[in-house]
Amino acid sequence: MVKNVYFYYLFLLNALMNLVNFVPRILIHDRFRGSVLGVMVAIPIGLVTIALFVRMIQKFPGMGVPEIFAKYMSRWIYKPLLFMLAFVWFYASAVTLVGFVDVTGRYISPDVSPYAILIGFLILVSLSARRGSESLLYALEIVLFIMVPLIIYMTYRGLSSPYFQWDAVRQAMTFMGHAPTLTSIAGATYIFSGYANLVIFNRVFEKVQVRKFWVIAAIGALIVVMAMFAPIGLLGVEGAGYHVYPSFSTVDSLRIRYFIIERMTYVFYVVYLSLSLVNSIIHWHVAKELVLGVFRQHKSSEGGCPKEEKSQSRLAWWVLGIFSALVLGAAYLVDQFSNNTMAVWFLNTRFFAEMLLLLLLGYCVLKRRSAA
Repeated sequence: MVKNVYFYYLFLLNALMNLVNFVPRILIHDRFRGSVLGVMVAIPIGLVTIALFVRMIQKFPGMGVPEIFAKYMSRWIYKPLLFMLAFVWFYASAVTLVGFVDVTGRYISPDVSPYAILIGFLILVSLSARRGSESLLYALEIVLFIMVPLIIYMTYRGLSSPYFQWDAVRQAMTFMGHAPTLTSIAGATYIFSGYANLVIFNRVFEKVQVRKFWVIAAIGALIVVMAMFAPIGLLGVEGAGYHVYPSFSTVDSLRIRYFIIERMTYVFYVVYLSLSLVNSIIHWHVAKELVLGVFRQHKSSEGGCPKEEKSQSRLAWWVLGIFSALVLGAAYLVDQFSNNTMAVWFLNTRFFAEMLLLLLLGYCVLKRRSAA
C-alpha cells in the first residue's frame, strides 16, 4: 500500500501536462468568447468533482473500478462501461502522443521520420505500462521531483521577463462578461482530472484521504490561469491566437543567459517529453487494466490462479499491441488540425464521462449501503 501523497502526484502530473498540450490552445482560441469566465467556473467544478469522487472511492479501499462494478452491477452493464472508460483513457494518451510527435518534428528534429520517433515512444510506453501500479507511482514521484523545480524556474523566467505584457492580460480579462463555451469549461476542468486515475490506482491505497484540499485548489487554480494567460502575456492577446503550440512559442521567446543551452525551448522540451511519456504510461496502464477487468474472474478466490494470471499476461500484450497499432494509424491519418479537432472531441467527451463515472460510483455506494 502507498501513502496518500501519491494521490497529489497523480493530480499534479495531469495538471502540469495541461500547461503544454491542447488545453492552452483551446482556451486561447476562445479568449474573446468566454474562456476567461470558463476558467473561473472550471475551478470550483473541478474541486467539487475531486471531493465527490474521493469521498465515494473511500468506501471501497483497495478496490479498483472493475472490482467495484463487478460486485454491484450486472456483467451485461459493467463490461460495456469498462470498455467505454478504457477508450476515454486511451484516447487521452493517443492525442498526447500524436501531438508530441508533431512538436518534436517541428521544434527539435525536423529531419527525423515522425514514425521512427513515435515507434520509440510506443515501445517505451508499452513496456512501462505493464509494470505494477505501485512501481509506476514510485517512478512518477522521481520524475516529478526532477521536473517540478525546472518548471518553477521557467515560470519565474516567463513572468519576470521585461517583455511580459501585463496590459495584454488585463485586456483579455475585459472579456470576462462573455458566457463560456462548453469546450472552454471542459478544457479548463481537465486540469483537475488526475484524480480519475484512481479508478485503477485505488487498489494500492489503503484508504485515500485528501487532508490538504487547499493545496489542490491553489495549484489547480495557478496552473489553469498560467495555461491561458502566460502565452497571452508574452505573445500578445492577438498574437497568441496565431500559434499552433502557444506554450512552445511562449518558451521559445525566452533566453537563458548564463546557461549552457541558450534557448529555453530545449529545457522545456525535455521536461514535457518526460511528463508526456509518464502521463501516457499512466493512461495506458489504466486503460489496460480496465480492459483486463472485463475478462478477469472477479469472484474467484483471492489467491491468483496461475493459469488465469498467464492468460491475463498474454491478453495484456494483445491490448497494448492494439493500442500501439491504433496510435500508429492515427499518426498516419491525422494532421495537426485534425488532432486539434480530436482534442476538442476528447475534452467534451471526457467531461461527460467523468460525470457519468461519478453517478455510477454513487450508485455503487448506495448498493453497498443497502447490502450492509
